[in-house]
Parts: sequence; structure tokens; C-alpha cells
Amino acid sequence: MTDDGTDDDREALDLLLRGFQVSRMLRLVADLRLADKLPKDGSRNVSDLATDCSVLAVPLLRVLRALAAFGVFRVGADGSVAHSPRSVLLRTDEPNSLYYGAKFWTAPGSWNAWCFLDAALAGGNPHQAAWKTGRFQYLREHPDEARSFDAFMANFPDRRHQALAASFDFSGAKLIADIGGGNGEALRQILARFPGPRGLVFDREDVVAAIPPEARSDGRIDIEGGSFFDHIPPGADIYLLMRVLHDWPDDDCIRILRNCRAAMTRSARLLIVEQILEPDPAVGRPSSYLVDMQMMAMFGSARERTEAEFRALLHPAGFALDRTIETASPVWVMEAIPV
Repeated sequence: MTDDGTDDDREALDLLLRGFQVSRMLRLVADLRLADKLPKDGSRNVSDLATDCSVLAVPLLRVLRALAAFGVFRVGADGSVAHSPRSVLLRTDEPNSLYYGAKFWTAPGSWNAWCFLDAALAGGNPHQAAWKTGRFQYLREHPDEARSFDAFMANFPDRRHQALAASFDFSGAKLIADIGGGNGEALRQILARFPGPRGLVFDREDVVAAIPPEARSDGRIDIEGGSFFDHIPPGADIYLLMRVLHDWPDDDCIRILRNCRAAMTRSARLLIVEQILEPDPAVGRPSSYLVDMQMMAMFGSARERTEAEFRALLHPAGFALDRTIETASPVWVMEAIPV
């Protein structure tokens, strides 16, 4: 190492450059559900694991050794494989499991769009450049990836759904409408804490159709299919937009917000649940800027926003930002009132 640490920086940057290789190996072991096949305590021989996974032992050992070098699994010289604190997080029975992230981030729709990231620098849409179709149309045409996306949103490692339920008092609401609510996980968390309200998940037809009756909180959650660009169901006391606006450019966000305003009475409230991007990356969370780049890769001009940028969206749509509520998650709750 040189006195100025150049060699350390060179090695660190080299590993960042090759991060895609680690991501792909994590996807491979997730596809095999290998973490579920290891006991939380104890170990298994790699040959037994390979047989259980219907793969060859030698290449599997090579993959696991490489991951173990990054602290994911433990591999002994005798070919024994055990969990590390990181690999346990790939188990499907682990709360906020990263198994779903390993499947989602490396799925073809997302993976290939990143190959065209430079299209965004010329005003284009990387996903469109890669697939010749928009992100949501792609998901409609690839239902397996769409359901993987829903599962990832329900198990996102920032614990956003639990944090929302714990951070806001929903007890006075009769009906909570989750607009773009995916598989309904946010409402399930809220209704588990608050016995009074009912919930409505409003999302694309294919999304709400995939919510089984047993996931509707004993009948307290209703579903409705449609587009929030066309209309928003009226009659709710609280409207949720959870990680919705970051999917869209400013003009589309204002359209969504105006449709929310048209559905709301003066006493209703709109809760925007999003990360608030820190303008200074020296003090912000690295993961926040990676999500911002994911929005660029998927949609081109969609993005994470600062608080000032959220205020600029609300005013022309007929809202004022009443307060912001910090949560135990990176997401914030921005409570907007009709004006």
C-alpha cells in the first residue's frame, strides 16, 4: 500500500466495477433457494447441497467460495457450507428477506435496462431502449417478473410498510385507499394495528387480481382495478401514494395528484410515502441514490425527489404540504391537505 492509500482505493474501486458479478451469483443461489436448504445452525457438505439443488458440486463450490469471500455463506476447506449472518438474510422465512431482492434486481427486465443507461443522458428511457416497450407494459407481458416485483415490494428491506403503520395514527379513518397499492402489504400492516378502518387497494387489473382472498385481512380489504391516470376511487378518508410518484416524471405526477384531489373531500388527507432525497450525497444514504438510478434505468426521467421538489408537485395539483413525519425506515410520510 502506498502512503496515500492509492492501492486500497484501487482495490475498492475494482471490486465496485465487478459488483455485477456478485449480483449475478446471488441471483444464482436465490434461484436454487440454497439458503433455505442450509440449517440456520450447522453445515452441509457441498456435494449433498449440489444433489439437493440438482446441479454439479464443483461449479457450485466455486460460486459459494466466491460469495464467502464477500461474507455471504461460510465455506470450509473440507467442502462444508454454513450460513453467515449475511447469507441467513437470503432465507425466504427471514423477516424482510433479501431473497426477493436477489431475484428482482437481477431479473431480465431490470438487468438489461441497465445496459442502456446512457440512453437517459440523451433524454431517452433505458428500459424502452432495451425492450422496445415501457416498464409496466413489460410487466404485464411477463407475469412471473411482475409477481416477483410484487413480492419484492412486500419484502423491501427498508421495512417501509411496518414503519408507515407505526408512524401515523390511522384510527380515525373509516376507509383507507392505497393508490398503486400493489399486493396490499401496506394496508395489511396498517389494519393489523388499527381495528377500525377498512382498506381499498387500487392498482392495475392484473395486480389486484393476483391478491388472493386470504391476503385481504379477513375481508377488510377490497380491491379495484384501474389506472390512476384515468380516475381515483372517491370516498376514502385517507389516500396513500406509497412509492408511486418516484415512478413518474413531474407532469405525470401532477396528473396523478390532481386525480387524487378530484376524489377527495376537503377533510380527506393524502399521505405521500417516499424517500426524501438528500441533496448532498456526502451525508445521504448510498442506497437512496441507487434507487434514484434504478428509476432512471426503468423510466428515464422518473426519480427520487427532495422535499422542495415534492412541494413543487403539490401546489399545482391543489395541495399544500402540511407536515413531514420521519419513520424508522428511509421513507418519510408527507401529509398533504387539499387547498
